[in-house]
Amino acid sequence: MSFHVSPFTFYAAAASLLFFAAAGYADHDQPKWRPAGDGVEAKRLAALPVPDGMVTIPAGWFPMGSDPKADEDAGPQEQPQHWVYLDAFEIDRYEVSNAHYLRFVLATDRIGPPYWRVDPFPEKMARHPVIGVSWSNAEAYCRWMGKRLPTEAEWEKAARGADGRKFPWGNEPAGWKKSNIAHPGSKRGVKYPPLANVDRYDHGVSPYGIYQLAGNVAEWVADWFDPEYYQYGTSFNPTGPEWGKDHVYRGGSWNEDPEVARSAGRGAQAPDHRSYLIGFRCAKSAIRAVSTQLSALSQMPKTDR
Repeated sequence: MSFHVSPFTFYAAAASLLFFAAAGYADHDQPKWRPAGDGVEAKRLAALPVPDGMVTIPAGWFPMGSDPKADEDAGPQEQPQHWVYLDAFEIDRYEVSNAHYLRFVLATDRIGPPYWRVDPFPEKMARHPVIGVSWSNAEAYCRWMGKRLPTEAEWEKAARGADGRKFPWGNEPAGWKKSNIAHPGSKRGVKYPPLANVDRYDHGVSPYGIYQLAGNVAEWVADWFDPEYYQYGTSFNPTGPEWGKDHVYRGGSWNEDPEVARSAGRGAQAPDHRSYLIGFRCAKSAIRAVSTQLSALSQMPKTDR
C-alpha cells in the first residue's frame, strides 16, 4: 500500500506552508495550535453535535489478507490469505472528527494538529476526520476515551466482513457514491484536503454498517508493521509483531487510487509521523464469555481445517 500523489500536488505541497505534514517532519518542526484568548470559540466548536457511536463485531472467523488469484492488486505483504479468529469487539462507526479530537486537546491541554489554525477550524470542518495526528497521539486519544486503537485484524474484519470482499461494499469499483477516493477527474489539493464529513457515503458502508473504511483518510491501527507477519502470526486474536519501527495504517485516503483502499491493503509509518492522509478510529473489547482455541477450532471453515 503506497501513496499516489500527482506531480502537480507534490509541487503545490512543496510550496505550501503545510508541506511538513505530507513529508512527516518531526513534531518540533511543526506549527503549534493553542486556544486563542479565552478559548470561547474552541469550546463552542468542541460542543457541536457530531456523529458518534460504536458497532459490535461478532466473534468468529474471517479470511484475512489477499489471494493473488482472486485479487490482481494483492501485494506480497498481504499474503498468504489465511483464516483468523477474533473474539467479539466494538469499533467506532465513524472516523474521529475534528470536534471529537478538539475535546481531547482542550481536556488534556495538548497541542492541536498542524492543520488547525486560530479558531482552530471553521465550523464546516467540525465533522471532517481529524488529520495530522501521529500514531502516538491517536493511541492517547483512544485511551482517554476508555478505548484503544483497533488491531490490524479487527480493522480488516470490520471493513470486509467474513466473505473476503475487496472493499467494504463488495468487489465492484467504488464509483462516486461509495467513497471519497481519488477517482479520475477528482480535485486533489493540500492546503486543506478535500475531506468529507465522517457520516457521508452511506452507500459504501461495511457489512456491519461502519462508515468510510475505504477512502477519506487512511487509519492508524495498533500493530507494529512486518511485511512477513502473515507467514508466522497467530490465527487467534492476532495483535501483530512484538516490536517494530513503524505502525500499520489501513484503508486508503482521499488522495489515493481505489486499489490502495482495498480492505486488505497495508501501509506503515513511524509512530510520530503526521500526515494529511491519515486519521483514525477507536475500538474496545466487547464484554463476553471467555472463549477457547478449542471451541474456535470447531467453528473454523471446513475448507481450511
